[in-house]
Amino acid sequence: MMEGVGGRKLAATVLLLRDGEINGTPDLEVYIQERVPTMPHFPRASVFPGGGVDPRDFPDFSNGDIWEGPDAHEWAQRLGTPPEVAHALVFAAVRELFEETGTLLAEHRDGGGLVGEAGAYHRYRAELESHRMSLTELLNRENLAIRTDLILPFARWASPDWDEEAHFDTFSFVAIEPVGQSPDCQTREAASSGYFPPALILEGWRAGLLRLVIPTWASLFELSRFHSTAELLDRIHEFDMSPIVDDAVNNPRYAEFYRVKRQERF
Repeated sequence: MMEGVGGRKLAATVLLLRDGEINGTPDLEVYIQERVPTMPHFPRASVFPGGGVDPRDFPDFSNGDIWEGPDAHEWAQRLGTPPEVAHALVFAAVRELFEETGTLLAEHRDGGGLVGEAGAYHRYRAELESHRMSLTELLNRENLAIRTDLILPFARWASPDWDEEAHFDTFSFVAIEPVGQSPDCQTREAASSGYFPPALILEGWRAGLLRLVIPTWASLFELSRFHSTAELLDRIHEFDMSPIVDDAVNNPRYAEFYRVKRQERF
């Protein structure tokens, strides 16, 4: 399987967004999970749904027409990767979002339109998580195709060489909550979850109530500048998918994170 920058493991995460309000004022909300303390990587951290790319996410051209929207070559240009890797990253993003939240970014191939309430497919989540089934198999069995126009590239973070906790090259995507669907916390990886304004999550982190890792913190910092999904989507083209690696520590944009991190007691 192809690797990320510097041999790091490829990973994908999804910032699931919706329009909400705080104190009666419209505001952007993002879905976030608190990981259980038994997780091998980032226990008790508040993170977005996501995980590592694995072989089942790479293209299998013998398995039907299960892709609708910008193709792997267009995604390769957006992400700065070979088409096979772009395919795997998009598939991993859709798969992980479904596994961890029950949200399925797909359409019916018989012309029935976008998947609305996805409960009928939730029985497959455990099969996907245990690797007994691939997303490709699910899509073919249920006559579905993923909708690659429902996610957009947002950021790319590579774990620094000195980080002993994990070595990932993580591509982040944004998606708007599909009509008729609502995420849940039916995953063994999360103790709690919910939608919150990004600025409110950052306030909780500053108060010492939450643990955040730098890619999550930076994404929340960027999201906090927007107050609606339309406002964010209007500016999404400005985000750079060049990998951020070791230079984050010395970047004044992230100074607050590293200053507070030194005081963490998690």
